[in-house]
This record gives sequence, C-alpha cells and structure tokens, in this order.
Amino acid sequence: MKTLKLLTILAVAALAGCASNTTPVPPCCYQGEVTTARFEALELTTENGERMKLVDAMPGFKPQVGLFAAALPFEQVDRADMYFTSLEPLLDIYDSNRDGMLERPEVIVLYASEALLGTGTALRHLGGDTPIGAISAPNADVGGMVQWAESRRSTMNSIGQQVFSDLERLGLDLRNRGGDEAEDNVVIKF
Repeated sequence: MKTLKLLTILAVAALAGCASNTTPVPPCCYQGEVTTARFEALELTTENGERMKLVDAMPGFKPQVGLFAAALPFEQVDRADMYFTSLEPLLDIYDSNRDGMLERPEVIVLYASEALLGTGTALRHLGGDTPIGAISAPNADVGGMVQWAESRRSTMNSIGQQVFSDLERLGLDLRNRGGDEAEDNVVIKF
C-alpha cells in the first residue's frame, strides 16, 4: 500500500512538472515591467530595423520537453558579483529595472541577446517597436534557448565565446559560494 501511495505521489509530481514546464514562470521577486510569453510569440528588431520572430533568428531552436530543462547559469546576480571583465558592462545594459541586480527575467534577455549577437545576428533589441527588458517564459523555452546557445558556443565570435564562458564561470562561482542571492555571496577579486 505504501508503494502505491508513493507511486501516485511521484506520478502527480511528474505530471505537474510537465505542465509547469510549458507555462511561463512568473517572476518571484522582480519589480518592473515583464513581458510574459512563449519564445515563439516574441519578436526582435535588427540593426537595420527589420523585425522578425525570435525563433526564426535561432535556427534549430526547440523548447525542451520532459521534466527537467537546461537551466540558466544563475537566476540572479548582484552588481558586486559581475567581476568578470566581459560581464561588467552587461549589468548596465540588461538591468531593466535599474536596481543594481540582474534577476531571472533580465537574465533571460541577456542570455538570448548575447547568444544572438555572438552568432552574428545584427540585433538592435528584443521586441518590436518597444525593446523588451525582462521576459517571463516557460522553462521549456528557456532550456531550449540555453541548449541552443551552448550548441553554438564554439562557432560564436570571440566576444560571444568570452561572455558565455564568463557567464558559466560566474554561475559556478555563485553555486560554490552557496546560492545566487547577493547578500549570501562574498566577492573575491583576483
């Protein structure tokens, strides 16, 4: 009987995980304007003013299916933790709500934008006439974007390769220090 209960609980959890993987994840503590959408509904504007679907600029992109999607290297980072040279200017560019931190909705914009720039897309901004500064998207779409960027890292321009290498290293540093909440981190500069 205990085994049946355990299996039922696991099945319900698995189904809940599948359902939540395809719906936008509401930002927990983000204060600011957020665009909530699937990646297939988002647009971007190129340097020459052309508008196109985000997924059309990411050939081969597909949302991840299953219980677990690839994760962003971190969910949140404080200005003090942006100590890699290639990442320092990104806070000013992608801190949409100007609070000195990059939170998940802004990290999604950073990751998508820098992946597109690194692969040679002449990106002006995500969004149509109005730039998007923060995105709430399903985990399946975010995982697909992370996977898409990772599969193209070796062919990115040198700036893109450096940015993604440093994003990965920063994520590892934050996890090794016990999380990505700014107040829990001690910054060690070399």
